[in-house]
Amino acid sequence: MKQKVMAVLAVSLSLVLGVALAEVVFRLALPPVPGDDDGSNLEYLKAVQRSPGAPRLFPPDYSVVFDIRGLYEGAETVAFHVGPHRFIAPEPARKARYKVLFLGGSVTEGMFLPDAARWPGRLGDGDEIATYNAGMSEAGMLSQYITAKYLSERGDRFDLVVLATNHNDSAWSRRFAEVNSRYRFDKFSSALATIYEKDYLTEHKSRRFSFRTLAWAKYLLRVARMTAAASAKPPAGAAQNNSVPKPPSMAVAGLLKIQGGQQNLPKVELDACNGADSPRKLTDLAFEDWKANLPEFRSEMKRLLGAELLVVSEPSTYGAPSSSFHFADMRVPLTCATSDGQRVVEARDAVEYMKGRGRAYLEAARLAGAMTFDLADVMASVADGPQGGAYFFDSIHPTPKGAEKFADYLRPALEEALASIRKN
Repeated sequence: MKQKVMAVLAVSLSLVLGVALAEVVFRLALPPVPGDDDGSNLEYLKAVQRSPGAPRLFPPDYSVVFDIRGLYEGAETVAFHVGPHRFIAPEPARKARYKVLFLGGSVTEGMFLPDAARWPGRLGDGDEIATYNAGMSEAGMLSQYITAKYLSERGDRFDLVVLATNHNDSAWSRRFAEVNSRYRFDKFSSALATIYEKDYLTEHKSRRFSFRTLAWAKYLLRVARMTAAASAKPPAGAAQNNSVPKPPSMAVAGLLKIQGGQQNLPKVELDACNGADSPRKLTDLAFEDWKANLPEFRSEMKRLLGAELLVVSEPSTYGAPSSSFHFADMRVPLTCATSDGQRVVEARDAVEYMKGRGRAYLEAARLAGAMTFDLADVMASVADGPQGGAYFFDSIHPTPKGAEKFADYLRPALEEALASIRKN
């Protein structure tokens, strides 16, 4: 009996030592698992956003490849590159007459787009205009002020800053209000720490550490399942089906998961929204924050970077038909609380609401003395048209075709802004 117990103990100890050795080898030989809690773009973004004083910039020479099959027409894999100076590719290779810095969230970053397709890069013009993309997912105006401060401290100067943050600013105004604070310069650091104490340290405490051996095993199994599910590529227009059983890539699966079944909720008009999350109440909240923040932001861009400010509204695509999206309709619907529970706002009301929110953003910018351009308004005929899904792969993020339109519409406004700087 004693020999059997000793044998069991020996086997158990061998297994423990083997797993420990494997973990050491995996951590030395392999990078963090893509999409896992201790690595990937997503975790880097979370880590940065949890740090109120950190610039919203990726590390120099950072690179990662995403599988985006099915996201939009022609999508297979896409490489995300960051240059040596921490700007998103394509970073200008030579000096130009004017330097333009783009600050924004994932729309500006160009999420899931090839380097050459991102709209800030498309606006570069040889020796005349050099464009620098400092966008980052989840970043808003106040976090991008930290970026500008960092760039200033290392000696960077620009002629113009293009700010496009109305989507993320609205979300941050709401999140700050949820912790009884306001999305303002003087409240930013303390309230952000409170938010992430709640969202990350408390709710995700059990996920803060993972064994890389197990993580890689789970990841490879997940990839195998996804590859098998994608063996037969669905035809374009599959979005006409209400159910999408086989996402062709993890990028598509992730976006569909974000919807959380909300698209199946009953639809109501905007007037039926009566809770604290009423879109109109949230716009009023954001508008007050914009009015308070934009004057200081504008003056700080001038002081820190020597730059004038052009504020641009971000488009959305709630008016497009579901059938226009390539694989599936990955839009997150606009929702609100009603007397009958959580509901989805009717598409026509969602379209008008998003336009109104963009106009409020620009009105606050005009009150602060900044230049403005309503990109959301000029993109509306495309975004909400019968082929809207060809220009956006979800509610707000453009496809390469959409980013090209962004640049086409914005180019005259950019040139006008630079011309006014030249006159002064």
